Formats: sequence, structure tokens, C-alpha cells
Amino acid sequence: MITKQPQRWVALAAIALGTALCTLAPAVANAAGAGKRDRVVMQVSDNDPAKWNLALNNAENLQQALGAKNIDIEIVAYGPGINMLKAESIVGNRIDDAMKAGVKLEACQVTMRKAKLTKADMLDKIGYVPGGVIEIMHREQEGWAYIRP
Repeated sequence: MITKQPQRWVALAAIALGTALCTLAPAVANAAGAGKRDRVVMQVSDNDPAKWNLALNNAENLQQALGAKNIDIEIVAYGPGINMLKAESIVGNRIDDAMKAGVKLEACQVTMRKAKLTKADMLDKIGYVPGGVIEIMHREQEGWAYIRP
């Protein structure tokens, strides 16, 4: 007489293994992404100090929540938003503080050319990109999160 007992053990072992794999899969996935930095690109295209302050607040809040060493933040200004990166900007002090905290601030060179602005007209230590819209598009293609305050 052949007993079905070994088949039950095989079935129970398969169920246990499946359960263990389902339980471990999320932990393995989280561990694999544990060293990955968050990345966010923000657009500021309005000549509005309130929009700039909102973008800078967002950057500061992200750094506080996630840890400044765990996130890359880039703010790209183009169109009328470029005015807040001029040397006489009323948010210049906040922009300087954000850069000291590791936030990259980028001015669109297309906008600068059209507005007849030179680097001498701009805040010290900001960065420059050939085109603001192109920079944002490329960052999104690279997997960066996009925010427009």
C-alpha cells in the first residue's frame, strides 16, 4: 500500500517556501534601493517672490525630512523666473542659504540671452544650463521627480 504522506510534506514545504519568499521579497527590494538617493528637479518660471520662497521652502523641507545627504535637489529658473537669480534679487539671501545647503540653482542661458543678461548680472555661485526646459526634460528622463511650486 502506497501512502500519500510524503506528498503532503512536499506540498507543505512548497507552501512554506512560497510564504517565506513572499515575505522576504519586499525586504530584499528595499535593501537593494537603500543606498539610492532621491532626486528632484523644480521649475520656477514665474517672476514671483512667493513662488521662489515656496520652491526654497520645498527644498528645505525635503532636506529636513530625508536628510540633506540623501537627496539631490536642483531648481531650474527660466522665463520670467530668471529675475529671482539676478544679483539684486529680493530672495538672494535665501538662494545663497539653499546653495550652502547643497541645493543646485540653475539659470537658463536661452532666457539670459533673450533678456540680454550676462553672468555679471546674476547672483554669485549659481549654475547655468543651456536650456531650462531641456534640463528639466533630461532630468525627468533620468528618473528625477518633478515639482512645479
